[in-house]
Amino acid sequence: MKPGRSTGLLLLRLLLLLFLTPLAVSAQEFGGGVRAGSLGFGGEAAVGLTRFLAVRGGFGFFPVELNLTYSGVDYTVKPPSTMGTIGADFYPAGKSFRLMAGFLLRKGDIELTSADLGQAGPVEIGDSEYDQAGVISGSLQTEATAPFVGIGFGRHTAPGFGVSLDLGVAFVGEPNVTLRASGPISQAPGITENLQREAHTIEEDARGVLKYWPVLSLGVKIPLG
Repeated sequence: MKPGRSTGLLLLRLLLLLFLTPLAVSAQEFGGGVRAGSLGFGGEAAVGLTRFLAVRGGFGFFPVELNLTYSGVDYTVKPPSTMGTIGADFYPAGKSFRLMAGFLLRKGDIELTSADLGQAGPVEIGDSEYDQAGVISGSLQTEATAPFVGIGFGRHTAPGFGVSLDLGVAFVGEPNVTLRASGPISQAPGITENLQREAHTIEEDARGVLKYWPVLSLGVKIPLG
């Protein structure tokens, strides 16, 4: 088993354990809620260890797809299927402001699928132009387990309802883009080599952005006791 995958499985087990922990702690020390943002739509839970320290985990999924245009080609972008986080919140003043750090866990890659190229007219792929029908699809791969840091506002283990905000970044590593063609365009001369060039160009153009994943999340805490 690859080291990254084994680390992800271990963190996932810890995340599941965190959600089972409220059976053994009081409501004053445990908080749960829902969140939405760049980590998807889902839930989270926190266990307070001291006034200054809590352990928190969450998960989310992405029910929407995005659209973008690159080099004159329209793509549908499907985000990773699920994301999870597990980490620690440090409250330096013992109040609502916190520093946070932990790990981001991702299942699945970012998937790209173009519209039918036959409807777009000639398009430039790599070093050549093509006017054949067909579809370009591919994926953007980064590390499935990545560290994150950030700041936040809101105390998840406080009694009653509440809101929280996370602002941070995960360091997911250098992106690896792969592209492939299907349909008539897949038989065009030089298409394989030009798709490799196009993938390399995407990597170079977006390298400074894609090796980071924003941790932007708005949450609502729900009282459990």
